[in-house]
Amino acid sequence: MVANDPASCNLTDDTAFTILVSTKPTAAFSFLPLQPQENVYTQFSNQSTGATNYIWNFGDGDTSQQVNPRHIFPATGTFNVCLTAINQYGCADTTCQDVKSIIKALMDVPNAFTPGKFGVNSTIGVEGFGIQAMEWTIYNRWGQKVFESNSKNVRWDGTFNGKGLPMDVYSYTLRVTFSDGTKATKTGDITLIR
Repeated sequence: MVANDPASCNLTDDTAFTILVSTKPTAAFSFLPLQPQENVYTQFSNQSTGATNYIWNFGDGDTSQQVNPRHIFPATGTFNVCLTAINQYGCADTTCQDVKSIIKALMDVPNAFTPGKFGVNSTIGVEGFGIQAMEWTIYNRWGQKVFESNSKNVRWDGTFNGKGLPMDVYSYTLRVTFSDGTKATKTGDITLIR
């Protein structure tokens, strides 16, 4: 930029500033399986270019910031999945695709676990597909409630009031409402192994 002041002996001053213009990222993705399969996770493959961060919206209320997430939908249907690709300057691009899902309502609870150990069996939870709402309550042998949950994502770690419970058999009741409106009830035993 050059500034000229004709009112004061034509004094001239100039300055320069470099402006970096970033190219906009391009959001793109594919997914497998293309044809929905019953109770199977959908694996998403991010094919975006020029981006450093990603926001997935699966069209069912769930989101992810993973590069290549996998997701299982809560019900049978078609979900509009959107990916927003963002570059380091905050520029963004979004693309969406319809993804079909087939969910057969199922529920189960494992019958044993080993709290305090590492791995998948260190906690215990409700497993299943299409679970919309649930009430899961665990009791000790004297009928005292030691755990309850209303979410499939909340698992029991074998404690009660912050203290580890002894090795024993615990009973549970489980009431589930599935995404298709059907309801189911299950009772059973869980062996806590230390």
